[in-house]
Amino acid sequence: FLKGLKQVDGWQDMPLTQAAQTVQVSAYPDHYAQWEQQAADLVAEHWNS
Repeated sequence: FLKGLKQVDGWQDMPLTQAAQTVQVSAYPDHYAQWEQQAADLVAEHWNS
């Protein structure tokens, strides 16, 4: 996923669901949006640990 994401121009400025959909092309593009805040919190908590 990360390899594909790095190939998407401007992914850093996209909403999470749009960036993920660009890489994965899911039938349910907004399905993961419900966990966006939880994922961001986990990354922030463990990024420098």
